[in-house]
Amino acid sequence: MRKCFVVSPIGEEGSETRKRADQLFKYVINPVCEQCEFNAIRVDKINNSDAITQTILDHLRTDELVIADMTEHNPNAFFEIGYRSALGKPMIHLKKSGETIPFDVANIRAFDYDLSDLDSVEKIKSRLIQTIENISFEIPGDDNTESFVDTESTNNILPLLYDISDKIDGLESKIKSVNSETIDSIMKATSKLSASSHAESTDDMIKRMVMEQILNNPSSADALMRLADKYGKK
Repeated sequence: MRKCFVVSPIGEEGSETRKRADQLFKYVINPVCEQCEFNAIRVDKINNSDAITQTILDHLRTDELVIADMTEHNPNAFFEIGYRSALGKPMIHLKKSGETIPFDVANIRAFDYDLSDLDSVEKIKSRLIQTIENISFEIPGDDNTESFVDTESTNNILPLLYDISDKIDGLESKIKSVNSETIDSIMKATSKLSASSHAESTDDMIKRMVMEQILNNPSSADALMRLADKYGKK
């Protein structure tokens, strides 16, 4: 089975860093790797007597895929990302939603994840699967390592397309919100106009009733004029 080495800040046992790293591995990376027929490997889960640094370098050099979490800007993780990048082999970058990438590596396209949102978890899993499926793995060469096709294009273009998709979704949400507010304003204005129109119609109705009474009983006009003159002066 092909191997996927996981680069990630791990932290001390019981720390928030370890909790997030474990959840990311358990609920996102490992299920994705299993579906894509990869064996997900994280260095702290390896039972190996070799020097830890050499073990990491060996996996970075020989494993078919690397998934790297850039969250917290961990120096060791960034060193491993740099080493893998220098080899020109497939690597997918992740980061916690809301975090920014340092300016000196800001050109790296990373998938955002939010472990507190189940919809976000399913979304990032789907994107990882699609990205992995679009990486072409060729037959091993003479140096007993894999050759990869269009790795840079795949690593850059798919995250960029997803980023554009997310921004479009955000714009659609804002447009819907603005439209909703506009509709509410129009409804309120219409309601006021309707109330005003109703009041005017009532006044007109009263005037018509008065005129009908005067026409039916002309003598009442004199009484009405006297009342108007009397109260008008007061």
